[in-house]
Amino acid sequence: MLLEGLKLMGVGMTTVMLFLLLMIACIGLVARFTRKQSQLEEAALANQQVAARPPPPPAKQAAVPVEVFAAAIAVYEEERKQLVAPI
Repeated sequence: MLLEGLKLMGVGMTTVMLFLLLMIACIGLVARFTRKQSQLEEAALANQQVAARPPPPPAKQAAVPVEVFAAAIAVYEEERKQLVAPI
């Protein structure tokens, strides 16, 4: 009786394994047949995303030019050196 149960288990597991292998083979075959269509769809989606992307906002100019900041810092440092200088 135990031997019959083991045989039944072996036949059942073999059937399941063969079915799964067949399923994997079919999925691979369908993937191979539809490869070109998938590439075309991916390219179309990429183009669609690029076209839908809003243009970047124009670069904002600073309210005060950088040269003015540099000059202000230089003046501040000179005044600070004069205040800290030993007498």
